[in-house]
Amino acid sequence: MELFERLAAAATRQSEEADLPSSLLAEILEIAGSPGRHAAHPELIELLIEQVENFDSYAGAGCFGDAVSAGTIQATLRQITIAES
Repeated sequence: MELFERLAAAATRQSEEADLPSSLLAEILEIAGSPGRHAAHPELIELLIEQVENFDSYAGAGCFGDAVSAGTIQATLRQITIAES
């Protein structure tokens, strides 16, 4: 599966299964739908995929190991946006 397809699939799955906020879902799907615009930094897209796959709405509230919060994902989305400017 291509990088941006993996991103869209992970975000959609986490939206359905782990309550990924709809605002984050929209931003992630916008990036996933514009591979030509965001392909210059595949390492950031890989990081975002990993974070989305490990998203937990309760991250930071206890012992959730590798759980990632919405704030962490939002920060990566900002990095991607800045890198593409």
